[in-house]
Amino acid sequence: MSDDNREETPFANIGKDDTAFSHVPEHGFSLFLANRSKTIHFVRHAEGTHNEANTAYGDDTPCTFSTPGSWRYMDARLTDKGIDQCVQVRRSQLKGVKPELIIVSPFTRTLQTAHIIFGGSHVPFMVHSLCQERYGLFTCDKKRTKTEIVADMAPVYADTGDTIDFDSFGYPTEDDQMWKDTREPDADCTARGVAMMQWLATRPETEIAVVTHSSWLKHLFRAFGETIHHKDKASLHKLAANAEVRSITMACHRGFYPPGKWVGDSDVFLPEHVSFRKGKWATSDEQIAEKHKQVRKGNE
Repeated sequence: MSDDNREETPFANIGKDDTAFSHVPEHGFSLFLANRSKTIHFVRHAEGTHNEANTAYGDDTPCTFSTPGSWRYMDARLTDKGIDQCVQVRRSQLKGVKPELIIVSPFTRTLQTAHIIFGGSHVPFMVHSLCQERYGLFTCDKKRTKTEIVADMAPVYADTGDTIDFDSFGYPTEDDQMWKDTREPDADCTARGVAMMQWLATRPETEIAVVTHSSWLKHLFRAFGETIHHKDKASLHKLAANAEVRSITMACHRGFYPPGKWVGDSDVFLPEHVSFRKGKWATSDEQIAEKHKQVRKGNE
């Protein structure tokens, strides 16, 4: 199989014009191969100090950037109530929830929520900027510097023996350069949500948790579901509550690959980022052996 064909064909064994599912409307269901679907557990962060302030006031005025004192809510942290919400989820709402990877928005409140709910499970955490909250206008949706956030949160994760990748996808810049005094356009926020789902589709894991925010989730979910039954649509589109876990199944109609390359004229695909090299893209015995042969050759 040539490299040109690989670029045009989403999966090596499925043509570029073929679908990866079977749907007969009168049957009332669709069939997907299991390896073309993923379970995604979306988790909204628990109550933050900004949520507490806005609830007490009755609207978003306390966190609007022009309100005196609003900057105290920048990159808001969890309240005691929010911490308790996470503990309750950890204790009683994770039956059947067994993610192989936990993706976290780069805000402090999401990093706290993710750790309280999933910490100590020896599942890797990865920070990703695509699932951060809709930016702009509100001070709670502006991040502190990466250095400040990592200084606070890295020791917390280390204390429970958890590994977390802050660097690969989490913070494009040291300072939050996305935030503006106007709200991120709806279309842009929705596009980030879709891009996040497409990135998740490239992952080798089949069950993933994403700890994120209410407005981001609202924009993502409302991009789907217009043609489904009104009860399902209402369940999908409703605003997520603090610390709510909402699970969906994502079925891939075609193949998705992360940045990488094919090894020679073979069916072996090598992702660029090492975190993708597991499961179906795990490093082969032959590749490991070849690396060690190169070590020997370097000393000859």
